[in-house]
Amino acid sequence: MVNWIKFLSVFLLTLFVTITIIVFYQAEKPFASSRDAAIDIARQEGKLATVDRADVYHGTTSLVSVYGIDGEGKDKIILVDEQAGKVIRSVSPKKGITEQKAADIVKKEDKVKKILHSSLGLEKENLLWEVAYVGEDESLNYVYLNFEDGEWRKRIMNL
Repeated sequence: MVNWIKFLSVFLLTLFVTITIIVFYQAEKPFASSRDAAIDIARQEGKLATVDRADVYHGTTSLVSVYGIDGEGKDKIILVDEQAGKVIRSVSPKKGITEQKAADIVKKEDKVKKILHSSLGLEKENLLWEVAYVGEDESLNYVYLNFEDGEWRKRIMNL
């Protein structure tokens, strides 16, 4: 009887872990495929020679920001429209604040427990950083900062 209880416990634990892994994999799959498609578009159009990473931004339009180096050896950020599958804009990171600077501005202004992500987005032709973080009161917060000067644009607090 004890062996059956051990077997059943191990079996259920293994089943739980397997199902959890499958669910997380399936949840991440659409983001991974859109990132891969945006990277391919940025490379095919000759905008980037090498790619460092890609972030997904969902605002009024769904964009993927692809970070890398162009053929001339300069850092570039390419914004790809996820729906249309085309490059919308090419930006030099030197023309605005960095992702780290955006996070530092948020940490300076609010009580931040943990930064979840920062991604570059586009709203009404204005580039902005979306910084998502958990506050000290365990609330989810989104802050939007102007890319050029780090000025606060919009806050969605206490979710």
